[in-house]
Amino acid sequence: MTDALEDHRGTVSIGGRPITNLRFADDIDGLAGNECELASLVEQLDKASSNFGMEISAEKTKIMANSKEPSKKEIKVNG
Repeated sequence: MTDALEDHRGTVSIGGRPITNLRFADDIDGLAGNECELASLVEQLDKASSNFGMEISAEKTKIMANSKEPSKKEIKVNG
């Protein structure tokens, strides 16, 4: 997963330091400043996972947004 995450340049920052993900055990929380950035991050994680014979569980995947506007971008996992 480090391969996918190291190329991701996120726009979320805390104290001036860019934060692109939070990891705990076998979970990864991706952080993105906009929908296109999030879609790109999910796509990179999906490709990296498949390179190692793993896949992201679409049933367990959740998206949270901190916005008053509804999401306009469709984010796909495993097609």
